[in-house]
Amino acid sequence: METKESKIFRLAEIIARSLREELSATERMMLEEWLAQDERHRTLYDSFGQEKTLAEQLQLHQHIDWEGDCRMFMQKQHALRRCRWLFHNGLRYAAAVMLLLSGLTVWLVKSHRIDSALPAEEWGNGHNKACLTLAGGEQIVLSQNDTVTVPLLSQKGANIEIRENQITYSTTSAVNDNIPCNTLTTPRGGEYLLTLADGTRVWLNTESQLRYPVKFTGKQRTVYLIGEAYFHVHPDASHPFTVISGPAEITVLGTSFNLRAYPEEDIVTTLVSGAVQMSEKIGGQSVRLAPGEQGCLEKTNGYITKQEVDTYLHTAWKDGRIVFRDMRLEDLFTTLARWYDLEVFYLNPEVKDIRFTGDMDKTERFEDILRIIEQNRRVRFHIKGHTVSISWQ
Repeated sequence: METKESKIFRLAEIIARSLREELSATERMMLEEWLAQDERHRTLYDSFGQEKTLAEQLQLHQHIDWEGDCRMFMQKQHALRRCRWLFHNGLRYAAAVMLLLSGLTVWLVKSHRIDSALPAEEWGNGHNKACLTLAGGEQIVLSQNDTVTVPLLSQKGANIEIRENQITYSTTSAVNDNIPCNTLTTPRGGEYLLTLADGTRVWLNTESQLRYPVKFTGKQRTVYLIGEAYFHVHPDASHPFTVISGPAEITVLGTSFNLRAYPEEDIVTTLVSGAVQMSEKIGGQSVRLAPGEQGCLEKTNGYITKQEVDTYLHTAWKDGRIVFRDMRLEDLFTTLARWYDLEVFYLNPEVKDIRFTGDMDKTERFEDILRIIEQNRRVRFHIKGHTVSISWQ
């Protein structure tokens, strides 16, 4: 059943769409029914139709956080719903609803105008950018326009080189004591390619972090990941390669796999070639994956499950694609938010469960991505700064 709050949001959107002459037949019928309910409804609606009045209201509401106020309104409504006496004064409640409706409508109109006038560079796709933190704490910002530096610096028997927007480590001596560890961090909208000293290549996805030694010594090669990375591990049977992320530990000899381990999500390993062992460090549970299989460690209970998957869906990001198949809208926008640096607000929470399928180029402008998603005509997007609000179409 649609809540009172959802009805207000929906009505505000219908009014805003009416002002933009975008109403469907069903929406126009809903608007006419609302206008016929109360003369105050007609008065409010007519005021929006006057360009001068609307411009004044847009200016008046410019510095008001209507998005935050909407959240607060819903929270208070939920908390106070049991206090029946608060609603006995129908006039006061109706006035509050009319005020919220007015603010929402103005905000939606304004959001649409910003969407239409937004500079192309404001919503450009992400690119190669990262921050390299050396063992001593020195930070080096890496960007799309990096030029060749040979070597960038030398660290305890290893050289670091930047060439064509990637970092490459190479061993220069047999020094094996007190090997320093560096950290590569990508921000939202950034990704970077790293070649470790053993020849292993790592594609680090957006909003991720990898800590690793400048050269590998001893019997094992171990790195630490937060976020997502695709590994193409250089084969070395006598020196297993291990990736540690929170409670998960993935061990391989020579293989290609994707590891997704963002802090707020379960840990997922997708194997493309070779073989890996995925383990849970605390309980000791482990599974062995074959090519085309995916292991998932559930953080809530420590269980590891595995299933067969289409590996392309989970690895295409490293080749510049955003791929989703029968994916929930909320999960899709979790990915888009990292790549395009967004905050997402759902005017209708029910839209989170709508499912989408697509395969898009990551170099597409954000507006073009939204247009592709909007083609199913079930959802609509409103942009304000770097906030995207999603509602029913």
